Amino acid sequence: MRNSQEKHIITVSGRAIEYFCHPASRPDAPVLFILHGHDYSAKPSNFRNDNYHVVCPMDRFGLNGGGGWWLGEDGDFFWIEAMSRIVTEYRDKGASDVFFWGSSMGGFGALLHGYLNDAKAVYANVPQTILLGSAYSEAGMKRYFEKVFGSDVGEFNDLRNVIKEPRGKFFLSFNQLEKNNYFKEQGLDFVCYLNELGAEFYLEVRPIASHGKNHGLLETLGLFEKYL
Repeated sequence: MRNSQEKHIITVSGRAIEYFCHPASRPDAPVLFILHGHDYSAKPSNFRNDNYHVVCPMDRFGLNGGGGWWLGEDGDFFWIEAMSRIVTEYRDKGASDVFFWGSSMGGFGALLHGYLNDAKAVYANVPQTILLGSAYSEAGMKRYFEKVFGSDVGEFNDLRNVIKEPRGKFFLSFNQLEKNNYFKEQGLDFVCYLNELGAEFYLEVRPIASHGKNHGLLETLGLFEKYL
């Protein structure tokens, strides 16, 4: 049945990596990657759109299977190869453009993999942009981040070490009053860096304390269509 959900598995570093897809109505449609947040019981999104291949990878790695921040675990960043292989598969089949969407941990992953895989645009809602060494880390997330990196933190701890040139467009949403200095450390510092880099971005800041989602998937596609 068209637009039914397909399950796929690839193996990287001896790990079975699972992803799901709702195919578009035509092979050359763009691809929308939806990256879930930190969640022990994460499930693929049920979102469907005839005009997009909707791809939902599952990060069930990291501490207690709650997610490896779309990097990996114990210093093995196997998601870099895995995501590249998945993106390449759809491009080889004729997919036109690639988009990434994510919130919190998923926002970190969307920014990381969107940039590394030359996505046309990325939407990141309340993303982490720096992991270890942040107030957010010290407030209870440190043990999860340490599981990701192992003994060597390296460049992927801070997205400013990864994003080195202005390519693609970044759509960012933050909540100004979120605790643990979140907006300053994870948002403002990163946005200032993007601005200095000359990157193109859309920024929305809401005067609330929530860490929740601000735009749904349909709203995000509307933003893409309006500003791209």
